[in-house]
This record gives sequence, structure tokens and C-alpha cells, in this order.
Amino acid sequence: MRLLWFVSEAGHRAAFEQWLDRAALSHWQPVTRQPTDLCVDPSCDCIELSVEAIDEDRLYEAAEAVKTDCLLIRDERPRLALFDMDSTLIQQEVIDQLAGAFGLGDQVSAITERAMRGELDFIASFTERLGLLRGLAETELDSVYAKLTLMPGADVLTANLAAAGVRLGIVSGGFSYFADRIGARLGMDFVLSNVLQCQHGQVTGEVMPPVIDGSMKLKTLQSEVKALGISLAETIAVGDGANDIPMLKASGIGVAHHAKPKVRAEANHCLNYQDLSALSYLVKF
Repeated sequence: MRLLWFVSEAGHRAAFEQWLDRAALSHWQPVTRQPTDLCVDPSCDCIELSVEAIDEDRLYEAAEAVKTDCLLIRDERPRLALFDMDSTLIQQEVIDQLAGAFGLGDQVSAITERAMRGELDFIASFTERLGLLRGLAETELDSVYAKLTLMPGADVLTANLAAAGVRLGIVSGGFSYFADRIGARLGMDFVLSNVLQCQHGQVTGEVMPPVIDGSMKLKTLQSEVKALGISLAETIAVGDGANDIPMLKASGIGVAHHAKPKVRAEANHCLNYQDLSALSYLVKF
């Protein structure tokens, strides 16, 4: 197993050394990996240690106490990485931004929040929210896209993964009009998302099947693994919402990124404090 402990403040390194002492592992030899080891500098350093049996609860408690993250992962290096888009690769929920442009921001945001927490069926809530956008002027789409901002570290992470030969994809419950552009910006190998249908210069509000929900994200992961001839252990999936849970649980390294409580509870890894660039240390260098 590989233990990755992320260091962005002096206290993070001291806490790791204290954990080593308490776990009677101080004789082991960790390796400090620095941003300059990678193609593009991440925002943090990383201490890597090969471990066997350890008390995982105490490990995660030690990291939580100093507000940093650590990952305990298998030795396989990733060859495929799948990403959610909204609130993962970008800081916004696009459907909420569209609703805001239509004067329905609060109404749609409330539904989105419940869906991402897993309180509502994703397809039903998506259908309801999209229906509320019927009549939105197509000219608003460009202005909404112009206001979208990348999640901190997203461009660094994708650059480092691509440099390591990892295949990259977006699987988004959002809309292709935006996902395709974000995908091109980040150098994605493929993008899968929902079609936002427009007619006569307006959003129709109609759902164009199939809707990219949690089951479709999982199927995409599985089909990509088969096509590449790799194992699930050689995959990364990153997301924040309830519809990401199936792919997070199935992937070798499923990371709940600054995620909703339900997602953190079910994912096999969490990134609660560091930005996305920390995941660059998953690659071999």
C-alpha cells in the first residue's frame, strides 16, 4: 500500500512525524515528493510511505486534526481518470447559473442541492429543473460560460495526469455546451454530458435521453476499462455529488472532492482540504 500525506503548512509535516512515532513506524523511511518532481507544480508537497497493516482510523484522525488530507491506496498507478464537472472541475453548478440568468436561481439551486445530497432522484430532479428553463434565450449560454471558473488545481492535475499518459474524461450530469468547452480547456480525451436542446433561439426545457446519471457514469467507467484492457484498480474517479457515488465506489481510487456528507461517507477516499492538484502525486515519476 502507498500512503500519501499532503503538506501545505509546517504543522502538516510535524503531525505526520508524530503519527509515525505513535504508530511505532518511525524507523520506516518516507519519501518527500515536491512539486518540482512533476510537469506542473501542485500547491502542496507530499510525503509518500510504503505501508502494510496500520490503524487507518488513527491515521485519518491525525490528518483531520491539522486539516490536511491523506490517501491510503494500492500500488497500481492510474491509467484512466474520470471527472464530474459541476462543483468538481468548475466551481459552479451550471444549471443553477442558467436558472440565475432566467430569474429562477434560488428555486433551482434548492432542488440541485437536495439532488447532490442524495435526497432526490437525480433524473427526476434534473427533468424538473430543466423544465423550469423552458424559454431561456440561447444567447445567455455564452455569458454563463464566460462566468464559469475552474476549481483550484484542476488545470494542474489534468496537465500532470496527461503528461503521465493517463486517459482523461469528463462524465457530467451537466450540459455538453459547457462540458465540451471545459474539456477542451483541460485537455480531456473525451467528454460525456447531457444535450441542452434549443429551438428558435430558446431552451426547450425538454430532456434529451439518455440522461447522464450515476448509473451512466458507472457504465462509462466500466466500458473505458474494457476498451483500454486495464483493471478497475488502475482508475481514478473524482466527484462531489450523490450521482458520482457509483463510479467513486467502483474505481480503484474514488475521491470525494470537497463533497457532500453522503458522498464522503460512501467514497473510498476523500479530499477535504487540499485542492485538486494534490492528486497529481498519484502518478509515477
